[in-house]
Amino acid sequence: MAKYRINGIALLTEFFLMALALSIVLGAIAYEGKQQLVAWVIGFPTIGFLVLLIIAELAPSLLKFTRAFGVSEDDAPEQANSSQMESGTWRRVGIVYGWLVGYFISIFFLGFYIATPIFLISFLNIESKLKLSRTIGVMLVALIPFFIIFRIILDIPLWPGILPKLVPGIIGGGSIPPLT
Repeated sequence: MAKYRINGIALLTEFFLMALALSIVLGAIAYEGKQQLVAWVIGFPTIGFLVLLIIAELAPSLLKFTRAFGVSEDDAPEQANSSQMESGTWRRVGIVYGWLVGYFISIFFLGFYIATPIFLISFLNIESKLKLSRTIGVMLVALIPFFIIFRIILDIPLWPGILPKLVPGIIGGGSIPPLT
């Protein structure tokens, strides 16, 4: 059995994100009502997931626990040539950033309510190669609580997209969000 080495870059990134999430949660104390609640709804789950990631990084034996979430020792197969591994890693990063940019562009045009289900179905079918029935199940499990928390409980209207502004009268009205 090979000795496990801690990935310093991943650990540093996780601690940086933890500091960011903690600053969001602690900064929310200064606010009241929905503003505080929104920061906590985003901040506390983020902190929880980051704690799990940090523990899994420091104690690799916990990978057996995380295997249920799709993580295994085989996720990064060993390669003989480090340049092959580096080029493969950068290719993967490029693919992920492509999906991320595509998601942001689709949110701008279609809005959260339409873009997010389309994105989840596309991503899970193409990248994860998940069956359509499971993809729809994952999408519903992810989006129903999101919709309930932000739209029903917090009464925060989500961005409807610019498409209603471009095609008025057919699908309603929209506006460009202020970027200042």
